[in-house]
Amino acid sequence: MYLLILLTFIFSGLHSQQLIDSKKDNPVEIYAEDAIEWHKNEKKYLAIGNAKASSGSMSLTSERIEAFYNEEEDSAMDIKLVKAHRKVKITDKKLEIIGGHSAEYNLEKDYFAIFGKKLVLTSEKNKLKSNNKMEYWRNKGVAIASGKATAIKDAEFIIKGEKLIWYIDEVDEKMNVKKILGFSNVSIRTNNEVAFSDKALYNKDSGICKLFGNVKLQKGTSFLTGDYAEVDMNKGISKLLPAPSLDNLNENRVRALIDKTENHETNESN
Repeated sequence: MYLLILLTFIFSGLHSQQLIDSKKDNPVEIYAEDAIEWHKNEKKYLAIGNAKASSGSMSLTSERIEAFYNEEEDSAMDIKLVKAHRKVKITDKKLEIIGGHSAEYNLEKDYFAIFGKKLVLTSEKNKLKSNNKMEYWRNKGVAIASGKATAIKDAEFIIKGEKLIWYIDEVDEKMNVKKILGFSNVSIRTNNEVAFSDKALYNKDSGICKLFGNVKLQKGTSFLTGDYAEVDMNKGISKLLPAPSLDNLNENRVRALIDKTENHETNESN
C-alpha cells in the first residue's frame, strides 16, 4: 500500500487531521482529532485523539493509532502494520469487536490481533468473548478467542472453552457463524442439557455438535459418560457413540451412568 502524504485539516466543530493511503482498491484513511505526527526515524505515523483507521467496510478506532511503513526505492511508503492503543473498537460490515486495550492489524495478511480482559465479538445475534486475546482474519472469515472463551448463539446454546474458533461467512448480507471449534475444558449448555468434553465441533448446517474425549452429558442429576458423542442442537437429541478412531479399543467403550437413586447400568461396545 502506498502512502500519499496528504494532511487535510477539517474544521467542523472538532479539529481533525486526515492521512490518506492512496491504494486504488480500498484506500486506507487515518483520522485524528488532536494531531497526526510523522516519525521519520521510526518510519511511522502517529494519530492522537479519537484516532480512526478505515478501509472499505472496515474501521479501527482507539485513542492512539500508529501506522508503520517501509520506504520503497521510488520513495513511496508501503504501510505494513497498524497498532491501536486503548479503547479499541473494530467494525467490519455487521461484525464488531469491542473491549480491547490494544490491537495490531497486519495489512498484508488482513489479520487482527486484539488484546484485553473483556473482549466481545458480535456478529448478528451471535457473540464470542475472551478475557485475553481475540484474532480475526478478515479474508478467511475466521475468528479465534483464547483464554476463558465463550460463544453464545442467540438463545440456543452457550459454548465455553480455553480456545474457540469461529468460521464466518456472509449470506444475503448477513454474517453467519457456520462452524465452531472448541478446545480444552469445553462445555456446551442448551436449554435442557449440559455437555462437557476435551474438544467439540459444531456445524450450523447439520445442527450437530460432535464431542471428543472425556465426554459427559448431564441433564438434571443424571449423566452419561464416554469418549465420543453427538448432540443434535435442533432436535434436542444426544447420542453416546463409539469413538471414530479404532486405533485404541478403549475408545470404543461407552458407559452409561444414571443417577445414584436409580440402578446403575453399563453398556459396553467391544
